[in-house]
Amino acid sequence: MNKHAVLASVLAIPLALAACSSTAGPSGAAATATASSSSAGVTQTSDGGGVTVVASWSGPAAGATFDVKLDTHSGDLDALDLSNAVLRNDRGETLAARPWAAPKGGHHREGALTFGGDASTFLGGAKWIELTLAGVGDIPERTLRWAIGS
Repeated sequence: MNKHAVLASVLAIPLALAACSSTAGPSGAAATATASSSSAGVTQTSDGGGVTVVASWSGPAAGATFDVKLDTHSGDLDALDLSNAVLRNDRGETLAARPWAAPKGGHHREGALTFGGDASTFLGGAKWIELTLAGVGDIPERTLRWAIGS
C-alpha cells in the first residue's frame, strides 16, 4: 500500500466512527421527545439511549395503527418486535400491541404497529392517547403522547 492510501485509511476511520456513534447521553438517560404536524397527521420523535424512535399517527380515522421507525448506529434492532407496547388514553383504558409488522433491517427498521381491541370505543371522546414503548435502546420506557380532543 502506498503512503497516500495509508493516510486516507487512517483519516477515514475516525470519520466512520463519528458517523456511527450515538449522540445520546449515558445509559439510562431520559429520552427527548418532540412533535411535528403534517397533512398526514402528527409525528412524535423520541431520541435517546442510542436509538431514535419516530412514530406517526394519522389521527382517529387511522384507528389504533401507527407507523414506527427505529434508527440506531450502535446495535442491531432485528430482535425487537414491540409486542410489549401499550396504548393508553386519558380515561386509563389500554390496548395491547400486536406483533410489529416491520421487516428486519439491522440498524434501521420501520413498519406498522397495530393495537388489538375496539379502537373506535377506545378513541371515542378521548382527550389524548399515549404510546408506551419499553426496552427500546438504553431507555427503560418511552412515552409519546398525541392530543385528540379538547
